[in-house]
Amino acid sequence: MEKLYIEFKDWQNFLRGKLKEKRIYAPIKSENDIPFYEILNEKNLTDIVYDKARPVEPFKIFLFPFKEKVVPEIENFQEFVVLGVNSCDLKGIEILDKVFKEGEYKDPNYEKRKANILIISLDCKEPYPTCFCSLVGVNPYPSKDFDLNLSKIGNGFIVEIGSEEGLKFLDNDSRFYKANDTQIKILEEERERTIEKVKKINENFKIKEPENLKGMFHKEYWQKIEDIKNCVSCGSCTFNCPTCVCFLLEDISKNEIFKKVKIWDSCQFPGYARMASGATPRPSLFERYANRLLCKYWYMKENFKIFGCTGCGRCINGCIGKIDKRKVIDEVLVEKMKV
Repeated sequence: MEKLYIEFKDWQNFLRGKLKEKRIYAPIKSENDIPFYEILNEKNLTDIVYDKARPVEPFKIFLFPFKEKVVPEIENFQEFVVLGVNSCDLKGIEILDKVFKEGEYKDPNYEKRKANILIISLDCKEPYPTCFCSLVGVNPYPSKDFDLNLSKIGNGFIVEIGSEEGLKFLDNDSRFYKANDTQIKILEEERERTIEKVKKINENFKIKEPENLKGMFHKEYWQKIEDIKNCVSCGSCTFNCPTCVCFLLEDISKNEIFKKVKIWDSCQFPGYARMASGATPRPSLFERYANRLLCKYWYMKENFKIFGCTGCGRCINGCIGKIDKRKVIDEVLVEKMKV
């Protein structure tokens, strides 16, 4: 994979020029120093966050919007660039692809959106206290599924080219030049330091083999975990997750106009999977909470051969009940060992 280097000031000027050609989304710092995706412009260009972990929103919002029309089919999709996608979100694309792009039933909107997005990913530099990517086999830096990847080194960036589209985006600009051995060595050392930071953050959690949750659907395991009682079924954990894909189809008609709309759903809602008779397969809070974790570490693993969790920690950050999933998994696995 070719590695180039560009000075920070040159990168900003390069981006400034691209604003005239493309719509670009990037993580912009907020008042509390946490990055949110915004459309890039001349005013916020200098506020792009390059040295934190992932933005608040999962990248899936660009591929799988909260609400969109599916009938009549959407014909035109605007091309745009998303800068600031991190490794945990890129890993989530593997699940999204398997659900919406592969197999017998395909979502044409998903495939068209993906074809029109150029991804510029970033290395994580400062993981949050809730990040645990390394515990589920994900490194805090991308290795695939990006068009370009930026790694902040000193006063500039190492730019890894991941696709032909990424190379075309650079347009043979002379401000990019081949990274030297010293710069590449610094990159490798910084990546190792970030891995150690993630391990240090999670040193008190025993979640080393989450696949051991397989078969633990019995309610009695989960009813013993006090923290689960704090769940208010708000759906924040699922909506913020880069791999949650559940949705509802809603029919809307007015006069002779008919639309079928897809909208996100959450397995944490009491009404999820409820049938017309009122019966539901998971009536209790504990069963619904268990279903979410079992889906991530058992069902998706068996169906897709990869975990449905990328360790981004958004479910922990966004939980109104302050539930730490890592702690819950530890406690449930302890209960399993008692049996």
